[in-house]
Amino acid sequence: MQENTGLMTNSDHSLLKRIGKGDRKAFSELYMRYYESFYKMVFARLRDQYFTEELLQTFWLRVYEDPAFVHTDSTGSAGRYMFTHLHYRTLDSFKNMRPGMEISLEEAGETALDVTASEYFGILEDYPVETLFNMIKEVLAGATETERKVYHLRIAENKTVQETAQELNLAEKTVHNKLSTVLGEIRLKLSPKYESVKDMLSLVVLLEFLA
Repeated sequence: MQENTGLMTNSDHSLLKRIGKGDRKAFSELYMRYYESFYKMVFARLRDQYFTEELLQTFWLRVYEDPAFVHTDSTGSAGRYMFTHLHYRTLDSFKNMRPGMEISLEEAGETALDVTASEYFGILEDYPVETLFNMIKEVLAGATETERKVYHLRIAENKTVQETAQELNLAEKTVHNKLSTVLGEIRLKLSPKYESVKDMLSLVVLLEFLA
């Protein structure tokens, strides 16, 4: 994701001000700055192209027509606010796609649905993306074949524990244990602030968004 970190000519803050005055070039710049990352984030949650495009079309239309609703932080960035806004709109869309379906706390904690704006930006601020990719590649290189397969299905393909267990002919508990082993190795390479399994899952899912 490309975003400015200071109050400069083309900061999100200045672009939003210009959009409010009908500047189409400013809207195009803001759109191109965030569209790809937001598309990956929403699609990873909904896994449906139609609903993803519909949600983002509605979002960007609102930005164009009413840019004042978007808040910026002290650096002039609107990234955190827009991510959080889309996060909740995506959850609403997910519920509409699957009426009556409830997401358990366990499942919510183990999928991209639980990634927050703070995790999304905080992790990327602490570590260069290339460093994170290399760190995970190193861990996977030393993992067993089963651990690598579990990681790929659960993280890269965003499959549930049940789906992964069925595909690999494993017990669901084994899937949990294998993934926890890989995440634990990744955790050892990071600072203490990412010591929980939940944070590790958020981290590796975020990297899949950027891949």
